[in-house]
Amino acid sequence: MNSSTRLVAQALTCLLISAGVRALGDSLPVLTWIPGSSTNLEQIIGDTNWADLAIGITNFTASLTERRFHILGNGHGYSFEDKGKLIFLFGDTISEDKNTWSYAAHDPLAWSTNTDGESPLVLNFYTNRPYAYSSNTPVFVQPDGIDMGGDDIPGSGISLSNGVFLICTTGYDSVNKSASGEFSVLVAFDEMNLMTATNTYQPTNFFVTNRTVSALNPNLATNDLRQGHFILTSLHEFGTNVLVLGVGENRASDVYLSMVPTSNFVSGQGTLYFTGLTNGQPTWSPFESNSVPVVQDNPTNGPAWPDDNPNIHKVSVIYSTAINLWLMTYDGGGNTLQGGQTEGIYFSYAPQPWGPWSRPQLIFNEFRDHGKGIFIYDAANHTGPAGPVIGGNVDPTTRPGEAAGPFMIERFTRVTTTNTLFIYYTMSTWNPYTVVKMRSTFSIQPVIDPASLTHKKNKFSFSWNAPTNAAYQVDYSGDLLSGWTTFTDIVTSTTGMFNYTNTQPGGLPAQGFYRLRSAPP
Repeated sequence: MNSSTRLVAQALTCLLISAGVRALGDSLPVLTWIPGSSTNLEQIIGDTNWADLAIGITNFTASLTERRFHILGNGHGYSFEDKGKLIFLFGDTISEDKNTWSYAAHDPLAWSTNTDGESPLVLNFYTNRPYAYSSNTPVFVQPDGIDMGGDDIPGSGISLSNGVFLICTTGYDSVNKSASGEFSVLVAFDEMNLMTATNTYQPTNFFVTNRTVSALNPNLATNDLRQGHFILTSLHEFGTNVLVLGVGENRASDVYLSMVPTSNFVSGQGTLYFTGLTNGQPTWSPFESNSVPVVQDNPTNGPAWPDDNPNIHKVSVIYSTAINLWLMTYDGGGNTLQGGQTEGIYFSYAPQPWGPWSRPQLIFNEFRDHGKGIFIYDAANHTGPAGPVIGGNVDPTTRPGEAAGPFMIERFTRVTTTNTLFIYYTMSTWNPYTVVKMRSTFSIQPVIDPASLTHKKNKFSFSWNAPTNAAYQVDYSGDLLSGWTTFTDIVTSTTGMFNYTNTQPGGLPAQGFYRLRSAPP
């Protein structure tokens, strides 16, 4: 860049970025979590909001899942799009009436048509109406030949042109409390048949077992000695492929990536596993054992992978068309000596699903962000809502609550004209055994693309990436002491790539400073 014309960063009063400041990919916007913005908007399972009830206030949930579906509590809450509606997957479930179903290791599904993250989320559970114990007993995910006992769950799902598919996690040893034998299985969900079933005595199997996706135990694997990096997953279409983001060993994994041709999703033929970036480009292998993480759970910058002692439990990945970025949330950060200060919900973003991903930001910590003792039970101090809990005759006053499973709801994601990103996600709290809907907020700071800086005798131009609904103006100063002049041009973009050009036929001044700021509404 010519030294006679410089681009200056101004804090607070403008959204200007200096040429010396770089984000991922040199010019991607920087997303920064706004402290204190992570908020529990509502409880979505049960009839009564347990946090309010603990302080003597009675507020009801939007879905009233007890009186409508006999569901008192459950966990998980992964969601995905399906023909205009959202399908939600839940884990082990407890009923308000122990006689309604015989045990708690049941995994129901629900759907919703909500489109606004700020409005109450109304869930409608799929029900076994023709042949149920009662007329509104939920349908439970039970693929043929697969054990769906305690801690076995439908982890993720996706709707493709040839059907709706779930990836279920199974193999948990509930007797010995061991996850070492877990593996994941692709299951076809026959939603249309479920919605139209009429056979009272011989219900059709709505969940058809397909291939093993990943296994911790090599004896269950095929093709190679898999390392079990995709036991719990997040799914997303990407062109002609399905992306599978995964975590492996329970609470001891980083995040991994594989890619399957959509046309081969059922068979898995042609699956490739991410093995790293070379000169910014992804490399792949047909063997899961060659996988390397796309994101590492390493909040204190300790040893690098594979010695980073990760703690990730579940992961969620979505895409924001407004800012052209992939967004990720996960629960982790617990394997440190920081007394819980690094544990919680993390957020990262990237220009491509293989990265490079930004350094994860801790966006929800139970203690820092008013969770523990407020809507998550604090067993140490006996504050907050105690129960309901799962697990038989468990004293709810002795079971600690925790934040787990942050699953973003892609359709709720929004970007404002003031350069603010809002994400919405479900989160399980364990005690009380329920799911809440959370919101976190991020500032979006555009970054100048250094390669776009062009200075000629009579022209100076530069480009930056930002949300497509944003608008900017450029200020100019000759010496920074005489104030700023605002150019009247309003710079907008329908693609997310913005450009400004200052042209003066008689030539630009010998010295000039420019700053970029949001245009007034």
